[in-house]
Amino acid sequence: MNEDWDGEELVDIEDPSLPDALREHAGRFKNPGKVVIVVGDGEYVLYAADGELLDLCFMG
Repeated sequence: MNEDWDGEELVDIEDPSLPDALREHAGRFKNPGKVVIVVGDGEYVLYAADGELLDLCFMG
């Protein structure tokens, strides 16, 4: 488990509550995004399955 995830609610990228644009963005990485932390309204932290931090995103 990534130390950044301690105490955070992790959301699988396939969760239907996440925007389609975020899933599309996650798939563009060589090591695709798999885990998301929802920071706030339209703000997300995107991680690969192995815990690699991929991006801080705003989808608005």
